Amino acid sequence: MEFNFFILISIVIFVLNPTEGVQPKRKYNQHYKNYIQTVVAHIHSQIGSYQMQNLKLKQSLNYPDLEENNISNDFSCNYRYTISVLNFKYTEILKKFLYYINIIIDKCKQSHERNLSENFISCVSLLETEVKNSKSMFEYLHNAMKFISYIDIRFLFHEGLAPHPIIDEIDFFQQFVKKLETTYFIDINILPNLEDSKTTYENLKQFYEDALEILNDLFQNSQIIDISDFNTDLKENQIKECSIDSNINIDDCSNENNIANVYSMCSELNSFYNETIEIWYKNIGFEKLLNPETPDFTPPIDPEIRQDDSINALNILRLETGWKSMNHINIVYYKKYYDVDYIIKEKINDINFRIKKEHVVQLLRCKYTEVLKNYQTLLSAILFICKKDSIDHQNKCLIQLFKSFNKSKKMLKGLYNALITLNKSSIWTFKINSLSSLHRIFEWISYSLNLLKKNNYFQIDFVDQNDNEKINEIIQSLLHIFQDYLDIIYYKITNCNTSRFDTWCHFTKNLFFDRKNIIKYFRNSVNTLNDPNTTPKIQTYQIACHFFDNFCENIYNNCYKNLGFEKINCHDTNIDERLKPFIVD
Repeated sequence: MEFNFFILISIVIFVLNPTEGVQPKRKYNQHYKNYIQTVVAHIHSQIGSYQMQNLKLKQSLNYPDLEENNISNDFSCNYRYTISVLNFKYTEILKKFLYYINIIIDKCKQSHERNLSENFISCVSLLETEVKNSKSMFEYLHNAMKFISYIDIRFLFHEGLAPHPIIDEIDFFQQFVKKLETTYFIDINILPNLEDSKTTYENLKQFYEDALEILNDLFQNSQIIDISDFNTDLKENQIKECSIDSNINIDDCSNENNIANVYSMCSELNSFYNETIEIWYKNIGFEKLLNPETPDFTPPIDPEIRQDDSINALNILRLETGWKSMNHINIVYYKKYYDVDYIIKEKINDINFRIKKEHVVQLLRCKYTEVLKNYQTLLSAILFICKKDSIDHQNKCLIQLFKSFNKSKKMLKGLYNALITLNKSSIWTFKINSLSSLHRIFEWISYSLNLLKKNNYFQIDFVDQNDNEKINEIIQSLLHIFQDYLDIIYYKITNCNTSRFDTWCHFTKNLFFDRKNIIKYFRNSVNTLNDPNTTPKIQTYQIACHFFDNFCENIYNNCYKNLGFEKINCHDTNIDERLKPFIVD
């Protein structure tokens, strides 16, 4: 009854205030849409029609848009086409890079097969140097794709209809080049030996094979550009292109003794790097988009929040160590997976604030859901042990369980304070239907804290232990409330939060506790205590309660203290009015 009244309050609050803040927010969203239109139109114009004229579109370009967004079909098509063309052209750049690299790899291979050790060592050294020289080009390409990834497309398309920038693929190239600089290093002042050169050669060859597979997948899985008229098999293309490239003689392609050809190829690579940076980064104007100096290229600021404070708060959070406990979680945002490293590694600024705060809060929703589900499972498992395993010591078991439950207030209060901070700092803004909405999590944590406050589970310590009748009365009263609490929380979490969990969270490792398995674990752990003065039945619930206590302590540290929430100054900002009914004194 108590919980139903709690839910009734939430419904009334959410329904009676549907227009609160709607007009300013709607105006802000419209400004943001205008910003996207300006940015995309600029990129489209700078790419140039000559880069697009031979590209054939798939039917998917004509997917309908969200009518309520008032975004014209012309713009949505332009967005999908522009980003897809950019993806396609950047993929061709990667393809051409691999084309050059593979020719040099083949030259090195020919030298090695002929036992021309000196030529092989020189060839590998040149190849390594030229791959390292690609560092700047990949940084520019990555920055360009990074900017595209900062655009918040929630208001433009149905989920899954918008092309994602190929940032992960470019990151693969970029990370290999960085690794090459630090791991497979050949000192130019020291003549490299044959074994070192072989190691470097094998790593470069493996990189080529892996990158080749990634690129072929990119071409084949193009959502908008129809590649049916393109021969995108890179291995087949290399043979053909080698014979028709005006700068390469067909005889040179098989001349393993001519190291001069490798020098020539390296020179072409350097020119290719510079040309790519000039045409596909600088001329398009990505520097102006990432560091805007004009209002047209500057994303609007939400007038309802203090964005500088919000950005500062996010940058405090992202540098903390608690995120390591979430390495097994990927968020699913518009059918693309984002891991923890991707979400928190970039410094937050005005350009990426809008999208990054959504990613951070969605990640926390995934983690806090996992926490609450495991919290309920552990309490339920210990209660089962009290009723079944420790029936002869049931009261003692329940007293221990209630003490642990009471101590869990520290964890719940930490999560509660984290959510308050997120809302006050405008990192989490109240949106019921958003994947980044934490309002249900906030309600359940508030309900748990209020229940513990109203029903003092610590009172059992102040009752005369010799008064069995009084103790039994208190235990049964608390047990009834506790059982109802577990049932309600289980139902709400299962039906309201985890029924479609995989549509917004993906776990690379399942860390959800299974009640049967965790009970079995507690039973099997009895022998580790090795305490002759305690019976196995008592040991089981002691182990279980100790496990639960440690669980709560770890969650408090990883999900509150070690995320830096205590470091954030909210400057006496008020919490959202719609959350005030759930404030815990």
